Amino acid sequence: MNFRKLTARDIAMLAVLIALNVIAAEVLKFPLIPKVLELNFGFVPLAVAAMLFGPAPAMVVGVIGDIIGALIFSAGDFFFGYTLTALLTGLFYGLYLHKPEEDRKKRLIRILLAQLLVSLICFAGLNTLWAYLMGYGRSTQYIATRLLVNAVAYPVYCFVLWLMLRYRRVLEQAVRAS
Repeated sequence: MNFRKLTARDIAMLAVLIALNVIAAEVLKFPLIPKVLELNFGFVPLAVAAMLFGPAPAMVVGVIGDIIGALIFSAGDFFFGYTLTALLTGLFYGLYLHKPEEDRKKRLIRILLAQLLVSLICFAGLNTLWAYLMGYGRSTQYIATRLLVNAVAYPVYCFVLWLMLRYRRVLEQAVRAS
């Protein structure tokens, strides 16, 4: 990983992305089974942080966003496992989305791999485990439902990431102009 010094402007932009992560994850969520199975768009600011700043800042955005969201919106339902999931999500997005690719085929492969890791390991794997440990969804039907929902959501998440990478230069210019 190539680490660079973050400027005050970079840190301010990461703080904005943390706020957007909290709002997108907690306000723009669609509960399919409340407290058990929810779709949200918290991955978008996390992916932007990964794309523009790299893995380490994206992991920080994921962790801080998860902790703040849990403290504000979850009424004491904080569980460290979900914070670990947010950290790994930032890592996977950062490793695959940070390097700019001009070649469309390489860009698409990076998107598919990043989201595959996030969907399988983080969303379907770890989040299912955390829900089980917290006492939710202790049935094979729940696990099957989670796998199905993640399989259906995978192309949607990939499409959103593809749009974001397609307009990467616009996002970078917006960050530099702010």
